[in-house]
Amino acid sequence: MAGAAMEARIRALRLTIPVMCGYLFLGVAFGATLAQAGYGAAWALLISGAVYAGSLQFVMVPFLVSGASLLTVFLTALMVNARHVFYGVSFIDRFARMGSWRPYMVFSLTDETYSVFCGMQGEERDGVMVRVAAYDHLYWIAGSVAGALLAQGLPFDLTGIDFAMTALFIVICVERVMNRADRLPAAIGAVCALGCLLLLGPDRFLAPALLLCAAILLALTRVRADEKEAKA
Repeated sequence: MAGAAMEARIRALRLTIPVMCGYLFLGVAFGATLAQAGYGAAWALLISGAVYAGSLQFVMVPFLVSGASLLTVFLTALMVNARHVFYGVSFIDRFARMGSWRPYMVFSLTDETYSVFCGMQGEERDGVMVRVAAYDHLYWIAGSVAGALLAQGLPFDLTGIDFAMTALFIVICVERVMNRADRLPAAIGAVCALGCLLLLGPDRFLAPALLLCAAILLALTRVRADEKEAKA
């Protein structure tokens, strides 16, 4: 039992090293941003532990400063994190079989954790998946608290820090595409995103692109299933 647990820890650690590099850096940026707005390390710990929403946390900072209404916060959170609905659908059956861990797995399914789950080879044990989610969460919390503490004594220039999250997504996406023989889904996603970006602009393209991509991939899956049945 102890050997299996240690193996799961090592496996999860190896899988999450790329996320750790991004989360620690971005977490520091968030903690520093929060501290500069007048909220210290305790707030960084609370928000990163209980909200854990990446880019939404950066958006929350001006809301905290301005005293925005709960309705504004709710609508913004819904728009920024609407893509997580699509992530959750992919693992709804798997999480349902994880018993008491199910609520935490749903809560902790960030973009990067989802990417790691998708890149897993074979049928991973529940313990590995739980540790992947928990380690990613801890990386973000550690970076946030460290950033808040450092910002109290060190000046931070946050110019361009928002691109770090995009860079992390690109690295994970490229690695995932390179390791797959079927690259058509990635191509469909890229075309949908680019088309919606050109048609709708950077502020309104994400949700339509996700819906369009999901519809096309669903139709493609059905076509392939029908072809497989016809050949059988």
